Amino acid sequence: MARSLRVIRAFKTSDAPHLLKIFCAAIDSLAAADYGPAARAVWRSRCPSLEHLTAAYRDGRQTFVAVGSQDDPLGFCDLGPDGHIQFLYVAPEAARQGIGTALLAALEACAKQGGLAGLTAEASQTALPVFQRAGFTCLTRRDFHIQGVAVHNYAVAKSLVSGQRSPPTSA
Repeated sequence: MARSLRVIRAFKTSDAPHLLKIFCAAIDSLAAADYGPAARAVWRSRCPSLEHLTAAYRDGRQTFVAVGSQDDPLGFCDLGPDGHIQFLYVAPEAARQGIGTALLAALEACAKQGGLAGLTAEASQTALPVFQRAGFTCLTRRDFHIQGVAVHNYAVAKSLVSGQRSPPTSA
């Protein structure tokens, strides 16, 4: 059953367990069309612990959570002080409803308010279209190995300064 977005709000510590579930479910379900079982397994093995996620989201990073009518998390994203987006994940049952796009718009507004010149991220094959629809430029495909398994993603960037090209990636 599809769940619809009510609001995007700041991260609360009580969100952390839900965000970890979204992280794993998105990899298991949404990324299945773009990545094989071995690639998804090593990606999923890199899921942060509850303690790590909570600590990371209290380090000055801007973190947004898209929630439904019962304040149930549907997706999340974050923005480092350097303009780097580490996570953008949407729950499978809430996918393809504009939640990823809304989360990126919230990050962009925050970045502009903070005076950042641009945004960077490493987008999965699955998330790449969401970033591109939000105006990010794909800089390069990145092929690498995790625990001996071939995985790929894309360095993406978006300039927030009028007339400038996208900033270099922090790859």
